[in-house]
Amino acid sequence: MDNNILGLALSFSFLALIILVGIILKRYASISSEAMRKFVHIGVSNWWFIEVQFFTSLSFAVIGPILFIILNSLFTFLDWGKSLGMDDKRRNYGLIYFPVTLLLLVILQYQGVVSTLVCSIAVFVMGYGDGLAALVGSKWGKKKLPVPGMIKSWAGTLTMASVSTLVALIGLGFFSALSFPAVLGISLVVGLVAAAAEALTPLGLDNITVPFSAVLILGVLL
Repeated sequence: MDNNILGLALSFSFLALIILVGIILKRYASISSEAMRKFVHIGVSNWWFIEVQFFTSLSFAVIGPILFIILNSLFTFLDWGKSLGMDDKRRNYGLIYFPVTLLLLVILQYQGVVSTLVCSIAVFVMGYGDGLAALVGSKWGKKKLPVPGMIKSWAGTLTMASVSTLVALIGLGFFSALSFPAVLGISLVVGLVAAAAEALTPLGLDNITVPFSAVLILGVLL
């Protein structure tokens, strides 16, 4: 079987599995709507492993993100999320911005504008960094950042910085020829900038600003 066809089959199956598990957790494990939203957020970011391993053609690689955009848009604008207690459209917009970012990164990768390594770090900074920051912040983030009009917490922001730094450290450490001091320094900058972007960006738009801030920093420093 052609790898692109196999990648599509895995993409469809993977998306269905993530949504199904999220629904089961919401209904039977009584997780919060925010926890379900972030479970989907983190889960979908792992699609990037399929993208890197199986797709060799842009026309096939963009199908997954486009499918994510369509389904998440239907989920948000047709109020499919109400049955799961996810009726905050403004929060659900982030579910749309996420696959839009995936689509843009796939295109930039295949056009040779951004390397696969940089795209990968950006995706997982967005997926794991932002996702875990929201979960930690919602549960333990009682002390808020001193930023007018913002509700982000110190706990969430520190989680964002730590996870983003770790993602960059793993990516650069294993898949670049940089020295360890350079890897550590660049990773710390990525973590700090990603945390600042997540803390200061409103309305779910951090699903765009966070990954592209990572792309910008890595583009300058690598």
